[in-house]
Amino acid sequence: MLRFLLRAAVGVFLLALSFIATAQPASLTVLSREGRKPLPLTAINNQDYVAVDDINTAFGTVAREDRLAGGLTISLRGRTIVLTADQNVVSVSGRLVSLPSPPVRRDNRWFVPADFLPRALSLILDTRLDLRRAARLLIVGDLRAPRVVARVDAGTTNVAVTFEVTPNTEARVTSQPGRLVVQFEADVLDLALPSLPPQTFLLGLTPGDTPNTVFLNTGPRYATHRVTTTQADAGSGRVTVDLLPAATTDTAAAPTAPAAPLPDPRLVIPSQGPSSGLRTVVIDPGHGGEELGTQGAKGTLEKDITLSVARRLRTLIESRLGAKVFLTREDDRTLSLDDRSAFANNHQADVFLSIHANSAVRPSLKGAEVYFLTVERADAEARKRAGDGAATLPTLGGGSREIDLILWETAQARYLEQSSALAGFVEQAFSGRIEMSPRAVQQAPFRVLVGANMPAALVEIGYLSNAEQEAQLASGAYQDQVAQALLDALIRFRGFLEH
Repeated sequence: MLRFLLRAAVGVFLLALSFIATAQPASLTVLSREGRKPLPLTAINNQDYVAVDDINTAFGTVAREDRLAGGLTISLRGRTIVLTADQNVVSVSGRLVSLPSPPVRRDNRWFVPADFLPRALSLILDTRLDLRRAARLLIVGDLRAPRVVARVDAGTTNVAVTFEVTPNTEARVTSQPGRLVVQFEADVLDLALPSLPPQTFLLGLTPGDTPNTVFLNTGPRYATHRVTTTQADAGSGRVTVDLLPAATTDTAAAPTAPAAPLPDPRLVIPSQGPSSGLRTVVIDPGHGGEELGTQGAKGTLEKDITLSVARRLRTLIESRLGAKVFLTREDDRTLSLDDRSAFANNHQADVFLSIHANSAVRPSLKGAEVYFLTVERADAEARKRAGDGAATLPTLGGGSREIDLILWETAQARYLEQSSALAGFVEQAFSGRIEMSPRAVQQAPFRVLVGANMPAALVEIGYLSNAEQEAQLASGAYQDQVAQALLDALIRFRGFLEH
């Protein structure tokens, strides 16, 4: 009898432990430009649900229950979501949206399935919500959040840490006391790190102190490292950091090379030659910082619109084309026109897109326009050349090498045919989606295009001086349409370059 009671007690104890383990609260990590915060999850019918009051706290929405009708209304800035318990279809400002499972009212609280967030809530927020179930992440807005999966391979003479990155993203590795810092060109990381026992080369692998970094905490055998980057496939990349011991043989220090003279900043060095593919794209959000650009009657600023569209376009290009994408400015800062094209040259871009919003004295004018450099400007600048030639620069370890120099004023002249084709593809992609002005494709002597050493175009995405278009330009839906059209233009242009 005693043995039976003991077994029963143990069984109840184990059952209680099992209940506690399965009832452990889980949460989504909400990532936004303001940082990260948890959003609790509740398991209902083996699915992840979110409490509506937690949604209100996280996103500033307001919920009102109609107990007679058995429904709930969630509102934000005049937009509403109407849902009914046990119905898997909700109304979002009059539009019906289906959910994989119905909302549930339990213990005086409303719960909605996690898919409610990207499918319905994003529509009244006018902001993209990206739900990544495997990583339990909810990414708010147009953040660059590549998936980064780390793997550690330990050998007897080294340890290799490999990061698989999707979409492919630039990364750099810097050394700090006791650790290496891997920083990705991203806003946040969808990060998966393995657990590993401490080793003599690597003591730990942890998230960094910023959302886009990873720390490699080095051990006593670590002395130096080697970084290798490869393109795994069209949409992903690989970064491998080899942790190495100190060299066993002494080597004579290499002679210090004489410092190379700084090149004239008005030169593009070296020549890239004609573009033959689309691997790197530079997007230039017009204006910024003290340069407000044009301003609409309701206060909409060109510099804000262009940056928002550029971020949306970058997200689309990285996810659809797998190309590297750089913005000339990531935030609200002032840049000169020459600095913008120089940025594209330094990143060896295959295409350069400068995004702007237009203005006119007549408020009735509206429509998008696309420009490439006028032939007259290119010819006039070409005549300013002192002559074709080369320069000789010292090399590391002594000696010298000769490199081609292209005068800043003539860089774009070599790409006018490709730039004209790019502008045409933009006009075609906009047609039927984005209203175009009567003169959809034009040539103009825009300074920002002159020094670009690759195919380049400037896109005016609408007139802020037009009341109707100011409202459009300020809306996320219109900005998404513009970004999608520009993506389609780049897809067509890629085909043009490859044939």
